[in-house]
Amino acid sequence: MEEATETKRDRVRRLLINPLKADGFRFSKGVTVEDAKTRLDRLADDLAYLKDDGLVALRISLRTKGEGTSRCFWPVPATVLGLAESFQRRPLDELPQLLRWFASAAGGAALLGDRLVAEYWFWTQHKRPPVKPMDKKMVADKADDWRRRVELAKDRISRGHSIPDDDAQWLDWYQDKVAYVEGLVGNQSGVTEDAS
Repeated sequence: MEEATETKRDRVRRLLINPLKADGFRFSKGVTVEDAKTRLDRLADDLAYLKDDGLVALRISLRTKGEGTSRCFWPVPATVLGLAESFQRRPLDELPQLLRWFASAAGGAALLGDRLVAEYWFWTQHKRPPVKPMDKKMVADKADDWRRRVELAKDRISRGHSIPDDDAQWLDWYQDKVAYVEGLVGNQSGVTEDAS
């Protein structure tokens, strides 16, 4: 007999939701069984990006984050999702609504300003655009650092010198990321397809 394949949702249930239920997590009296199932299914879908060790770490952390006077009610999704991000950042590719920013005029401006990958990095870290002066400085500094690193690596290669494996891997990552993020600029319909 063939074993059933565990779905992403089932994996989150096994590693996070069911153990927390066993620890006493529940919903308040006004929440129907159907509504509770819907909420936990949505939570499982939102957390499916986490690796197993991230789910276990999140479970251990959430055990002390119950709401209500008895501290046994499920925390609101914002609490759980925010905490999950501290263990493992959710890839932007799973958030097509956020990737659409790169298809806007702001993405084009980032491309022209040679800070596109740095802005993608910022989005990955913060799930929002760099709008504050401090955010913009952080992105500009990261873009400058990466630009210098690319120039140094390419200069060494053009002079016939080898570069350390770490630098070669980073350069490959950076060039792949440039191609990927440039593809997002002005390609809003592709964003939805690629991220689904």
